[in-house]
This record gives sequence, C-alpha cells and structure tokens, in this order.
Amino acid sequence: MSETRRLDGNQARRLEKLVGIADDLVAAAMYVDRILDAAPDGEVEAWWTAALVHYGRCFGKGVAPWGAAEVIGSLAELLQVRHRHFRRLRDTLVSHPGGVDHTYAAKAVRDRDGHFRIGCERVPMFSLGRLEAMDFSELLDALQTLVERRRVKVENDLRIQLSGMTEQVFGQMPHSNAAGKTDHRETDLVRDAPGDRPN
Repeated sequence: MSETRRLDGNQARRLEKLVGIADDLVAAAMYVDRILDAAPDGEVEAWWTAALVHYGRCFGKGVAPWGAAEVIGSLAELLQVRHRHFRRLRDTLVSHPGGVDHTYAAKAVRDRDGHFRIGCERVPMFSLGRLEAMDFSELLDALQTLVERRRVKVENDLRIQLSGMTEQVFGQMPHSNAAGKTDHRETDLVRDAPGDRPN
C-alpha cells in the first residue's frame, strides 16, 4: 500500500499555486470554447463573464506570487497587449460594472398623439464576439504552456528533494488528510489541474 504525506515548504506552496493557476486557465479556456461554438446570435455574456473571472483570478492582487510578471513578460508583445486588454475587460465588465462599460445615447420617441418622450438608452461600449474569443483563446493557450512548464519544473525539484529522503524521514512527514481520507492511491493525486468543467 502506498503512503501519502503532506509536502511542506516553499516549493510545495509554489506547486499548489501553479496547479490552481492552471486550473483557472483551463476553466477560462473551456468557457471561451463554448463562446466559439455558440450560434452567431447565441447568448454568450455569461460565458464571457465566467471566462474573465477565471482569468482575473490568476492575476488579482490577492493571488500569492507565482511568477506572473515573468510569465507575461516572456509572451510575444501582441499577447502582452491582449493580456492587458482582457485584464481591463475583466476589471471593467466584472469587477466594476455600470461605470465605463456602458455609455448613454439620447433618444426621442414620438407617440401616437404626436407627443415626444426624450430619454437616454444605456448602450454597452464593448461587444465581445468570436474575434475577441479567438484572441483570448490564443493568449490562454500560450499561458497554459508557460504555466505547465513552471509546474513541471517545480514538481521535478520536489521529486529530486524527495529522492534524497530516507524512508524514515518520509514516514515522519505529516499524513495527508485531503477530503477526510487517510490513505490515498496514486490516482487520487491531481496531476494536471483539470479545472471546473462547465456543464
């Protein structure tokens, strides 16, 4: 029977953070795929919101450092511009809605009696469609590749660290009690951060 122990230390925290980042990027990509597969007149606003929320979680102020600036800096210039654009969209459309995401257009309506009613209609400033989704998808693909490289490097560093450990030292490490379990099979471990699968 295999034994599962809780890893601790900076490398373990980095691995946990990178798996979480990868999970959010995969979830964002799945919502973008839904947008790309939607009918031309389909309702995609909720999918855009979900994709932008998952993306924003990777780069928000409350996220523990994981090398985001270095990863973004290693992207091609066009993808860096897209990154800034989609972060702004997330901030504008999701975090602070009702402000600069809409503008107003003055309208006049003449009723049957010849009287005029004047008012303003709230009009979205952004129209997110297939072209934006394709741009977002390309950015997500590039980021997923870079985050996966980092995850593999950290995992390999941990593997090297563990390979030098005796059975006795490994046995003294705290048991992993994820989800109340005390024994784990190797298949219970998350390998590639599959993401929350949208229905």
